[in-house]
Amino acid sequence: MSELERTVTAGAAERVIRSYVGTKSERAALAALSRLLLDSNPLAIPFYEAVTQAPWFKWSSIHAAAVAALLEANGSTGESRSLISDSIAQHLQSTSEVALFYCDLMAAFSSRGLKDRAMDFYAELRPMLLSGRKTYMAMIKSLCLMGLATEAEKTLREMVSLGYQPESFQFGSVAKCYGKSGSLADMERVIASMVDAGIRFGTGAADTVLSCYSSCRDHSKMLAWLKKMRKLRIAPTTKGYNFVLNSCSSLASVVQELDPSLPLSTTGLVKRLRSVSTPAAEAELVQELLASSSVLDKAMEWSETEVKLNLHRFSTVSVYVLMLQWVDAVKGRELLLEVSVVCGIGKHSDVRGEPKVRELAQEVLSRMGSPLQLSTRNKGRLVAKRDRVKQWLASFPVPEEGTHQSPDATNQQSFVFTLFRKLGQFFSNLV
Repeated sequence: MSELERTVTAGAAERVIRSYVGTKSERAALAALSRLLLDSNPLAIPFYEAVTQAPWFKWSSIHAAAVAALLEANGSTGESRSLISDSIAQHLQSTSEVALFYCDLMAAFSSRGLKDRAMDFYAELRPMLLSGRKTYMAMIKSLCLMGLATEAEKTLREMVSLGYQPESFQFGSVAKCYGKSGSLADMERVIASMVDAGIRFGTGAADTVLSCYSSCRDHSKMLAWLKKMRKLRIAPTTKGYNFVLNSCSSLASVVQELDPSLPLSTTGLVKRLRSVSTPAAEAELVQELLASSSVLDKAMEWSETEVKLNLHRFSTVSVYVLMLQWVDAVKGRELLLEVSVVCGIGKHSDVRGEPKVRELAQEVLSRMGSPLQLSTRNKGRLVAKRDRVKQWLASFPVPEEGTHQSPDATNQQSFVFTLFRKLGQFFSNLV
C-alpha cells in the first residue's frame, strides 16, 4: 500500500501491482484485493485484472461481484455489465451456480447503495428454482442487506421446508432486518421460531439474540436475555460482549470523549452510568457482564513466564470495560515474571490511522499510573515487569474521579499523562 501511494502515474501503479501479485502468495494477493475493495480504492480494478492473470487464479463469485459493483459505483457501467456477462458465460455451468452469483451481486450492489441494480438481479433471480443450502443462505443474506425482511423470511421458511438446515445466523439476519425497520414484534417472532427449526440454544444462538436486541438498542430485553443466559449457564462470548457494550450509547460517549473524569474502576463506571441521564438498563447491563468472568478468562493467558491480556477481536468500548475488569482480577492473583497487554497495531481495523485499541489502552493505563509501556520489539504490546506491576496495584485504586481534585488540576494531570505517553512513543520509535 505504501508503494502504491508513492506512485504518480497509472502505468507505475500497474507495474507495482503486477510485481506484487507475481511475487506474493495467493493468500497475500487475495487479502490485498479484499482490502482494496473494502476501501473502494480505484486501484482494486487493475489489481483484480492482475490477479486473473496469475497462474494460481481461481474465479470467485464474491470477488467478481464486488469488482462489478465497484465499477458500477465509479460510473463504468459498460465494464461492469461486461464483467458480469463474461463471468456467467465462462465460469458458471449450472443454474444453481448462476443463482449463487446473482445473490452475491445483490449483496455487493446493495452494500454500495445501488439498490435499483440489486433489485434488477433479484428480478432475474426470482423465476429460477433455487437449490442447495449455500444458495439459500446467500439469498437470505442478500435480501436482508437490501432491507427486504418479508422476502428474506419467506426464503428462510422455504429453506426449512425443503430440508436444508439453516443456522442461527440466518434467523438472526432476518430478525435484525425486522428490528432495523422497527417491527420488533416480527423480530421476536423470528427469534422464537429458531426453537421450532431445531436450533439448540447454545452460545451461537445466544449471540444471535443479543445482536438482534443490540441493533434496535432494546436494553431491557437485552438485560432479560443475559439473565436468562445465566440461568441456562450459557456464558457470554466475545461477540456477545461487543454486541451488548456497543449498544450502550452513554458508555460509548464516555469512552469516545476520554474526558478527565473518565472512571478508572468498575465501581466508578457503574456509578457514572447511573448518574448520567440514561436508561437505567445501561448500568444494569454493564453490571450483569461484570458479574461474569467468562470473557475475561478467555482473554487472559497465563504461562510460566507471563500473564497476558489479549485485546484482539474487542471493540474500543469493550476494551475499556475489559481493562477495568482485568485490573480487578489481577489484584488478587500471583503474578509471573512479566505482565503484558496485547492490543495489536490496527491491522484488522476498519479505521485507518492511529490504532484505536492501542491508543485507548495506553491512555487508560497511563491515567491509572500503570508502569506498562509500549514494547520496543512489538508495537502492539504493552509490557512491564512483575515487581513494578505489584507496586502499582498495591497503590491502586486512585482517588475517585473528580472528588479530590479541581477541574484545572484534573485537566493538568490528564495533559501530563498524555504528554509522557506521546514522548514514550516518540523515543520508542526512535530506538
